[in-house]
Amino acid sequence: MGESHHLANTLPPEVWERVVVVRWPELVARAPAADRAAVAQLGPAVCGLVLEHRLQLATSPPLNSRRRQADGAWRLRNQAASRSRGAVHADALTGLWQVTWEVWQELAATAAPEESPVGPLTDVARVVFPAVLSRYPTVG
Repeated sequence: MGESHHLANTLPPEVWERVVVVRWPELVARAPAADRAAVAQLGPAVCGLVLEHRLQLATSPPLNSRRRQADGAWRLRNQAASRSRGAVHADALTGLWQVTWEVWQELAATAAPEESPVGPLTDVARVVFPAVLSRYPTVG
């Protein structure tokens, strides 16, 4: 959910436990009518930011929960006080968020398979385990 390119530039994928990919546009039909109207009005970019913001509030990921200061020290961020586009519109998609959160939680709790870096695939989501790739010898 959302655009997490900054994470890929900060930590190598080999250290990620899992990547949960939720195709949230596929869930819009399951959301209440008011949320569907809000999606049409806000557009996909803002809706993705809303869902990413809500996910950060729900999970408090370490790299999003702190900000480095000019002196190099870390300061906790108050994500609930954010004025980002996702935060500003977060209340418009509470139903879509709930549906999306349920899908995300199910895959986030999935155990890593022994043989493959690819976990379960549903009609709207997938989980991948990049750390499992390190178990395989490199080619070349």
